[in-house]
Amino acid sequence: MQSVPNTIGDWARRRAGGEITAVRSVSWRADGARVWELTRADAGRFFLKVAPTPDRYTRETHAYRHAVPALGHAHAPVLVDSDPGRLALLLTAVPGAGASGHGLGRADRAELYRQAGGLLRRLHDACGAAGAAVPVGGADRWAADRHAAAEEQVAALSAAGALDAAERRLILDRAAVLHLLPPLPAGFLHGDVGEHHFLWDAAGRRLALAGFARARLGCAVEDLVRVAYGPCLPDRALRAAFLCGYGRELTDAERYALPALAALDAAETWARGLRTGDEEAVGRARGVVGALLEGVGSGV
Repeated sequence: MQSVPNTIGDWARRRAGGEITAVRSVSWRADGARVWELTRADAGRFFLKVAPTPDRYTRETHAYRHAVPALGHAHAPVLVDSDPGRLALLLTAVPGAGASGHGLGRADRAELYRQAGGLLRRLHDACGAAGAAVPVGGADRWAADRHAAAEEQVAALSAAGALDAAERRLILDRAAVLHLLPPLPAGFLHGDVGEHHFLWDAAGRRLALAGFARARLGCAVEDLVRVAYGPCLPDRALRAAFLCGYGRELTDAERYALPALAALDAAETWARGLRTGDEEAVGRARGVVGALLEGVGSGV
């Protein structure tokens, strides 16, 4: 199979159930995975994905088997098969194209975010009714680990000359807030929510979610950070559409947690962006930190 390692290609061809007539590399550099789009002779399409680490493979396979089916038909790829020895997954393709820079009209964009809220809520509730999230090791351990990670990232960013004193103080102060929070509502998280994982079918006006390599159990509000501090930050209509789809208001504790988690996510994204040369990620993270410094609230 052209451009795919032979052993993986042979495995994918057998699992796809027919002759593969076209192969296209669609790997996304920032993700670290190797991904190919495969087209069968009858025009059926699949995605062959090789995870960059065993942990990412395990998370994604588990998500597709146990949680993603709750999203419903055509709202996510379906796992055809997986191979732990090769860290490979074969997924069906769903209709739609990436929403980033898609040039959607106002009404379609609002509908996209309404459906995004609904799909995330289904995913969060996929493994049972949401209760209070108790991370492994307890809430104190969770907060301490997050604070330690923030200190490490701030040190790296400071060493690179990327942070000023106010930005450094903001990230560390926000990290300290997590120690004060009560248990937060739990859910099965997507782990990397964003328009790069939204697939919009313009003809059917239907959204699908992809990219479950960071899926896990956790605090549901963690999945809302990049929605609240991304495209929805300046747009009340998108926030309202998303919450309409999500089907519940955030608790007071979640509202308090959201900017703290946004600061930590921004620090992680910023540090990773510097390491990998991802200028888009760096710019996005700097924008979030700037919004937090200016006291801009998400309203979610």
